[in-house]
This record gives sequence, structure tokens and C-alpha cells, in this order.
Amino acid sequence: MSLLHRLVMNASRISLFSGCRPSTNLRHAVPAFKGYNLSACSALRMVTTRGQAGSSDARVSGGTASETKQKYTLKSEGGGTYKVAGGEQINVATAGVHAFVRLGSGAFVSGKLSEFKKRPKEPIILYEFDACPFCRKVREACSILDLDVLFYPCPKDGPNWRPKAKGLSGKAQFPLLVDPNTGKQMLESDAIISYLWNEYGDGQVPLQFRLGPLSTISIGIGLLARGGKGATYRKSKLPDQPIEIWGYEASPFVKLAREVLTELELPHLYHSVARNSPRRPLLTEKWGTFQVPYIEDPNTGTAMFESNKIIQYLNETYAV
Repeated sequence: MSLLHRLVMNASRISLFSGCRPSTNLRHAVPAFKGYNLSACSALRMVTTRGQAGSSDARVSGGTASETKQKYTLKSEGGGTYKVAGGEQINVATAGVHAFVRLGSGAFVSGKLSEFKKRPKEPIILYEFDACPFCRKVREACSILDLDVLFYPCPKDGPNWRPKAKGLSGKAQFPLLVDPNTGKQMLESDAIISYLWNEYGDGQVPLQFRLGPLSTISIGIGLLARGGKGATYRKSKLPDQPIEIWGYEASPFVKLAREVLTELELPHLYHSVARNSPRRPLLTEKWGTFQVPYIEDPNTGTAMFESNKIIQYLNETYAV
């Protein structure tokens, strides 16, 4: 068996194990969506920020610096960008394999931000899980398009959002997109990416998403390095409101935190702040520093930097 064949088979095993499927068709629907009451989330305050080339867009934000300091206590300060906590070198290295193999896809917002057709007024909703290569591809696209996303994690054996997604689409297949801005619902990663670029981008899907099996292989290699982390449910208690997290898909530190959010099936509102994002200064203003991942938990009033501290907090607060 050739190396190429083995890589394809391994990537397929990762996906088929938990309901992740390659693209075969497009599915649209107008769902009667029931989930968290997004109006209760602090993240749905609308602010105006300045995009590239002088464009002005209404964007979802996690609130101003003064609002953040009134509502949240910073429990863990940033230790410095790219600094690795003691004992975490192997975790960070294996989490970074994907960004290396994918040549940094998801690290930068598109340079044509001024040509984007529009910005969504409400976050895109995705049912997915971290260890699925097709889900990862869609998350990369969301980072490049600078989109905020409300994630409902659907790990294997998850009792909450996986059945919910199956009820919406009729299939235990991921990723599943629900766009409350347009009423669209769809499966299939390639179809979702095409939809997002046509609806919120410049209509030109980048090359790294048009390589067919090569995209799946490169993503699968990165996922294999993590040994299935972010794939299987661990018993947890659900929060009343989604946790908010700031990050971008190419960051290994963000990946480590998202693996735990997925395994514990914790809904989270993801604020994309890849390089070139006009929202990076908004995060810097909160506590005078830029570092990801950064979380705000409206359920406990806790704000935190540092992936290892965030993981410890999530396990202590929500794991059962």
C-alpha cells in the first residue's frame, strides 16, 4: 500500500469514526433552530470597527474594555506570546503540526477584506468537533474570513449537540452549518466553504480549499499527531451561556483549548482574531495585551489567558 493511500485511509478513519464525511452534495433548509438564547450573551453587542482599505463593518464583539473589567475578573494573565508553559512542549509541538503541514492556513485574514460583500449580523452556527478533518477545513475558512462562530461541539458519544444536529439535518454528519442571517442550513465542508465565500467573502475560494484529497490528507496528518484528542465525549455539566473564546485556527495554543471545549461538549462563541483582523486591537484594549487563547466565561465572571490555565479551569469547572 502506498504512503498516499495509507494517509487517505487514516484520514478517513478519523472522520468516519464519529460521523464526519467528505463532501458529496449540498443541503439547504430553513431550520426551526432552538439553542442558547444568544441575546443574553455579552458577545452580541454590535460595535463598529474599521476594516482594511477604509471599510466600515458592523461586527460582533465581546464588549469594550470598561465593560469587560466590570463583568469579569482576570484569573490568569498572559505570560507572553508564544511562550510555552513548563511541561507543555510536546502538547504544543503536536498541536502545531497541523499549521506546519497546512502552511499556516487560517493564520491570516484575507488581504481583500475591503472586497468582502458583507458582514453577518449574528454569529454563524456550526455543529462539529475538533478532530474531524472536514470540520477543521471549515474552521480555517472562518478564520480567513474573520467570522465569529457559535460552536456546538459534537464529539463521539456526546448526548446533547450530536443528537440535536442529527435532528436538524437528518444525518449524523459533520460539519453542519446553520446561518441565522440567511436561514440557510447545509452539510458538506466544500459546500459550506463555497457558501461562506460567496455570502461573506469576495466569491473566490482560495487554492488550499480546492485541492480535493490533498486538503484532506494534509489536515489528516495534523490530526494524527494529536492522537484523537477532541474526538470523544467526556462527561460534563453544561453552562447556562456559551463560553467566549478569542483565537484563530492556526494557533496550537488555541487548538489545545478547543480540544477540551469539544470533549466536554461546551458551547462556545468563537471570536476570530487571525493576523490582519481589525478586531485584534479590541482584544488588546481589554487588558493591555494581545494573546490567544483568551476566554470570558459569563457563567462565572472569569476571564483568562494561557491555554494550560484555561484547560485546567474548564476541567475543574465543567468536567464531572
